[in-house]
Amino acid sequence: METMTKYWSWGGTYIGVRQKDYLVACDGTILGKFYGTELYDQNGNYIGELGRNDRLIKNPIKANNRRPAFSFYVKGTLTAPFIDCAPYPMIQGFEDFS
Repeated sequence: METMTKYWSWGGTYIGVRQKDYLVACDGTILGKFYGTELYDQNGNYIGELGRNDRLIKNPIKANNRRPAFSFYVKGTLTAPFIDCAPYPMIQGFEDFS
């Protein structure tokens, strides 16, 4: 069984886990697809990236970056939620992953 990496936002909110190339919420909803360290939604729009310690953060400069769209029928596995953790100080010019 592969271990699923867990992800929290820069602000400390639990987001979900990585299943294959997808970021999946606890209810199995696909939140995005990983392209390297960047995340894109099902329409192919940039939604964030991995920062320090794999915390998710958003770089507004990349807001117009695009990748191929993917199927809205893709579903992930249900997983247990985890508690939120302490926030990191926000980096100037960045936004929290939402």
